[in-house]
Parts: sequence; C-alpha cells; structure tokens
Amino acid sequence: MESFYINVILPLALRSPFTYRVPLEMVDEMIPGKRVVVPFGPKRLYTALIFETDVAPLKGHTPKEIAYVLDSVPVVTSLQLEFWLWVSQYYMCGLGMVMTAALPNAMRLSSQTNLILLDNEIAIDQLDEVDRMVLANLSDEKLTQIEIIEKLGRKSKIQKSIDKLIRLDLVAVDEALKEEVKPRVRHMVKVCNEYLSEKAMSEAMNKLDRAPKQLFVLTKLLELSGFFNGANLSVERKRLMNLTQSTAAIINALESKGIVKTFEEIDDLSTVTSQETMSSLSDTQKAAYNRLNEIWKDRDIALLHGVTGSGKTLVYAEAINEVVKSGGQVLMLVPEIALTTQLVSRLKGMLNADLMVYHSRFSSKERITMWNQALGENPPQVIVGARSSVFLPFKKLQLVVVDEEHEASYKQSEGLPHYNAKDSAMWLAHEHGAKVLLGSATPTVKSTYLSKSGRYGLVELKERYGNQSLPDIEVVDLRKALKERQMKADFAKESAEEIEKTLKAGKQIIIFQNRRGYAPYQICESCGWNAECVNCDVSLTYHRYFEKLLCHYCSYSFKQPTHCPRCASPRLIVKGLGTEKIEDDLEMLFPDARIARMDADTTRKKSALQNIITAFEEGAYDILVGTQMVTKGLDFENVGLVVVMNADSLWSRPDYQAFERSFQLLTQVSGRAGRKLDRGKVLIQTYNPEHPVIKSVVHHSYEQMYQTQIRERERYHYPPFTKLVKIQVSHTDAKFNRSAAEFLAAKLRGVFGQRILGPEEPPIARIRNRYLRHIYIKLEKDVSHSKAKLALWQCIDLIEGHKEYKKARVQIDVDP
Repeated sequence: MESFYINVILPLALRSPFTYRVPLEMVDEMIPGKRVVVPFGPKRLYTALIFETDVAPLKGHTPKEIAYVLDSVPVVTSLQLEFWLWVSQYYMCGLGMVMTAALPNAMRLSSQTNLILLDNEIAIDQLDEVDRMVLANLSDEKLTQIEIIEKLGRKSKIQKSIDKLIRLDLVAVDEALKEEVKPRVRHMVKVCNEYLSEKAMSEAMNKLDRAPKQLFVLTKLLELSGFFNGANLSVERKRLMNLTQSTAAIINALESKGIVKTFEEIDDLSTVTSQETMSSLSDTQKAAYNRLNEIWKDRDIALLHGVTGSGKTLVYAEAINEVVKSGGQVLMLVPEIALTTQLVSRLKGMLNADLMVYHSRFSSKERITMWNQALGENPPQVIVGARSSVFLPFKKLQLVVVDEEHEASYKQSEGLPHYNAKDSAMWLAHEHGAKVLLGSATPTVKSTYLSKSGRYGLVELKERYGNQSLPDIEVVDLRKALKERQMKADFAKESAEEIEKTLKAGKQIIIFQNRRGYAPYQICESCGWNAECVNCDVSLTYHRYFEKLLCHYCSYSFKQPTHCPRCASPRLIVKGLGTEKIEDDLEMLFPDARIARMDADTTRKKSALQNIITAFEEGAYDILVGTQMVTKGLDFENVGLVVVMNADSLWSRPDYQAFERSFQLLTQVSGRAGRKLDRGKVLIQTYNPEHPVIKSVVHHSYEQMYQTQIRERERYHYPPFTKLVKIQVSHTDAKFNRSAAEFLAAKLRGVFGQRILGPEEPPIARIRNRYLRHIYIKLEKDVSHSKAKLALWQCIDLIEGHKEYKKARVQIDVDP
C-alpha cells in the first residue's frame, strides 16, 4: 500500500469534507466516527471527525497528512453520520456546521482553544508523565492556548493527554468554563436526629414562642420533610426560603440552636425528584391509547390532538412504558428547556425506566458525560430533551415523542444549520424503525393536513382529564375602555377587577405579554428623537432593571439619557409595554401581591428558570408575568385567571403563519387556567375584538382556524401545498447588497421562473451592521427537490464565484 486517504469533517463552514493522507502505521486505526487532529490553514490544528476511509484524492491535489488519532473507539456511530449527512443535504448547509451543532464544545478542540486548570483532586496513579507535565504548565487563574502546551512534546501525546484530562474533569476549555463546569450543588436543610421524636420537637417548638419567624419556618420544614408521616426528608434551602418568604439568617438561627442542620448535595444530572405518581387512564385516554396501537400497525407517525389539560402526558407515559418493557429506547422532545424539569418530575413517577435530561444549558463537561453514557453499554432508556438531543447516539430507539409539536422553537433560527428538530427526529425514527407520536392541543396546520390526508394517523382527546371544563374566555375591548377612560395603567377596568377578585379567592394569575423589557421605545417630546440601534434598524428597548436602552438583536446598549441627545430637552418619555412595566403596574395596583417575572432577562442564570417555575408552582408567588415562556405546556394547579395584555401584537407581522401562531399562543396560554379544580377564566385585551383569530380562540374552535388557513394556503400556494426555501443575502453596504441579491434572483429566475419571489427587504432590513435581502422559492410537490437543490447550489456558485458579488454572504433556510 503506497498511500491511504480519508475524508474528514472539520468544524468549519465548509460545504464538503476534506481529504487527508494517513501515515501507514495509523491505517488500522482509521474508523468512521473517530476523532483525528488535522492541520488546516497556516499553523492551525483542528479536531476533525473521520467521515469516509480509503478514498481517492482529487486529481492534482496533494492532501496534507493527519497529525494523530484521538479516540480508541468511535465517538459517533455510523447511523449518526448518516443522520448528519441527511441534515446537511436537506437543510443545505456544510457537514462542518452540523458537526458544530451536534458535538459538545469540548469534543471540538483547536490550536486556538484556551484551557484552564480546575481545582479537582484525583488519584495520582491515574496520570502518566505527559499528563503531569501538561497539568504543571496550566494555571487555575488564566487561560492557556493549546498551541502553547503542544510545544512541550510530541503533539499526538499532548493532544491525547488534554482530551484525557478534560474527561477526568481536571482541565476545562474556555467555552465549558463559561457554562460552569463544576457540578451543580444544592444547599439542603434537614431536621437534626435529636429532634425526630414528637416529644423533643414539641419542646423545641415551645422554646420558639418568642421567635415566630423561626417557628413558622420550622413548621413549614416539618410539613415538607414528611415529619408528621414519620419521614425526615431533606428540603432545598432556597425552596424553603421562597415558601416562607424568609432569609438565610432565620435558618442559620435554627441551625445554631441545633434543631436543623444544613449541608450541600451534588445535583444528579439524570435524576429529578418525582412529584407525581401514575394516575389510571380515563376511558377516553384508554380509547386513545388503543387507537394509537391500531395506527402503528400500518403507519409510523400518529398525531395526538388533545385539548389543553386532557392528559396527553399520561398517554405518552403509557406508550413509553410499553417500549421500555420491550427493551427499547425513547426520545421525548420538548420545545423549551423550561418544560424539561417540570415534565420530568411528573414522568419520573409514571415511568419504570432510567431517564436522562439533555439540553444546551448543561455545561460541556456535563454534555460529554451524557454523550458517553448514551454511547455506552447501558444507555438511558428514556431521554427527555430540547432540540439538540436529536444528535445524541441511540442504540435501540423505538419511539420518538414530540410534545407541543406545533412549537416554532423546534426550528433552529439562529446560526447554521437551520434544522427543524421535529422533522429531523422523524427521519431518525424512520432509520431506526421507530414509531413517532406527535402531541399538541394546537397542532400545526401542516400536521393536521397530513393526518386528514392519511399520511399520519389521528387520535383525538376532546375533553379535559377528570371532566374539567375548558376555561371561560372573554374579550376585553381596549378601544371602548380608552374611550370611556376606564383604564388602570395598561389594564382595562374589568381586567383589574378580575385580578383583584382572583387574588381574594386565593388563586394565582398569569399575565402574558410577548415583549420583554420596560418599554420598546424612548422618544423626545420636543424634537421627536427616537432611541435607535447603531447596528440594526430597530428601536432600542428600555430596561429599567439595568437602567439601559438595549437592542434585542445585537445587544448594543447605552445608559438611559436624562436629556435628549439631539436637542438636550429633558422631555424624554417611554412608549409601549413590556413585562417590566407590567410588573411595575401590578406592584402599584396590588401592593400586597407577590409578583414574579419570567422572561429572558430573569432566566439568564442556569437554574433561574426552574427556580421561578418551582416557586410559582408551590404558591410562593400570586402573579406570574411572562413572555411566551409561560405558554409552553407548563402545568400549574392553582391558576384561576390568565390575562393577555395585547393580543393584536401577535398577528401584526408579515408571515403566512402569523394567524396560526397567534391562535396557538392564545389557546396555549388560555390552557394554563383552571387545570385542576375550578373552571378558569381568560381575559384577552385587544383593539380588534372581531378579529377571526379571537373568535376561534373564544369558541375553542381549532377546526375553524384550520379550515380558514388551509383554504388560504392552497389558494396562494403556501405549505403544505408547496415547499418553501428562503435565501438571505447580506452585506455591510446596502447598495451593494441590493445589487448582489438582484443578480442572484435573476440567475434563479432563469432556472425556476415564476417560483421566485423577491428580492425584498425584510421588516428589519439591517441586523449587526449587515443589510439583508430575502429571496423565496416556492416548489410544487411534484418537483424533484433534489434536482431543485442542485440547481440552487449552481446558482449560488455563480454568485460565490463572481469577482465582486462573492463578498456578499448567502444563507439558505429550508422550511423557514
């Protein structure tokens, strides 16, 4: 054998794999799915993944030689590589971008990657001479580039040592450090053993007569720990403080008296405390489950269309348990990280299975651990995760459950690849021979169309579990309220009165406004100046919490001015309504109410989101103000009222799916009310009470919305009757970008004719100093999509090979 060549995937925006030569002594180690270190560009090394072996190099091209092999066994399976290839081809992006989305950061090192030493201990006999040398040259105070460490000895040995030290949690890459590499620690409280008898506890409580706050906290701890039932469970300190509105000082005082003790507990990634046991299926749910099994005899995909609160999770659990019994694996997708913990805590009591949670908020170290667990001999039986979990390795996948299948967040909109996790999971299920269960109270128009046309099986749950009534939905006319001067801040009089009535009844309230910040505009009353972003064509949003004006697209910000920057007038006012302002108004109108806010600003920290959900679930807050986070399948027992602040903003955008998504959001947020005991109530504030979306929501008529939308889409040739592809052309010069987009559109029209729409400016024509133009392609069902994509690539090659226009950036979004 003279030479041996392999194709590798580099974690770069490259359209195809690169070919490298393999030293003869390494040929036997070449297996697809292993990582190798390769040179690319001037003096740079990257971790690449072997894609194909024993390939022929291009004529006239002399491939570089790989540096060394990182893995003894593949870290990516052959089926995963097929999946990556499908994602790359279907969504028209390079394999390198798929690799970047799929692998945890720490598995994709380069010479420019920074390392830092972690303060963790390990047995010295687990380290060899090279490991100790690497550790000796790293610091726990500053970052060190890998290329500096590589100069200490043979690069192959150094790189293998770095990979080993990362796995042993002795070293972290800078990306992992940003995401908190150390294990999550929970601060717990427990009653001391000396006070477990009723007599001892009674004496202790008598001594606290003069410390009522301490007595109240202790009583709550006894209730939560199961003391009165003979148990002594530990309780999270933060949870105890939230429920009692107390401080750490009160708990410390109890500890100093020897009544309680506090300690730290490592939070196990794969386990969540169960809060619910498996309820028996109702007759309706049994019929639905039996219908599912009938469908799966001749079809692979079933749509479970159940109204909010109908108990879809119980049906999921029944199907999951059957798969686990037969030794199979289940992937359950959820649209939001917010949903995972609450859903998992419910599922744990329903399932007889090992369950793992996976999403992007875990650190790189945690995700590598989970990846290896899924790749190992005893992989988790059930994986619950957000969209990135479709890239995990699966060995015995038999069922894919997609909860809230209508959610737009299954689509990756920021960064490549622009994949849809729901559609990708369906391809994955097909390749594994697994079944698919899509569930929603408001399925996508496309899913309902495919079920009505026989492609999917359809199962319906038309009533809530336990015969609970759907919420009473009322429309509040803001035009009338303004005309009659019956507004209290941004609440109509009837909304404010209903909030007060609900608070007096001891029920909780959700306020929905799909805009964060305090106000979306700040203007000068003297000269009309408006605070605008210097990088994007948008107004800056005022955030009172930060005292800043902030761009939600590029994060540009500056401190709120006291005088107008243009005319120096002090007459600056804010306009519009955000979640911060609603919170402020509520504090003024209802000073005794306990209010929480759930939006991107309050949930930035790793555990902040779950803390808010848990506290609201346990009654620590009376009112929860939130953006669309509060609409996504959360289950709160005591919510009696939901108020939608401004429904009109939901459908006021140029998108063929605007009405569908408005209906889904309004129906989903309405479904948070009255889920257990009393019938809930929903108030929708709007300037257009006669809008067709409002009428469909009020009458709980999904079918009415569906029929209207499907007729319009057929008439105007939108999905599901066509396939839509969006092409975005961007550049830092507006005139140049327009010219480049028109050049590309002309080339596309030469191939696709009247199927091309645009180029047009999007509603926001400049983001991060790049001007945007959009071109759309509508492809009929009978057109060969593979041939169409090939023709599209050829047109893009023309602009990328053009002397001038190659400076423009072109991105493709399939099924936008």
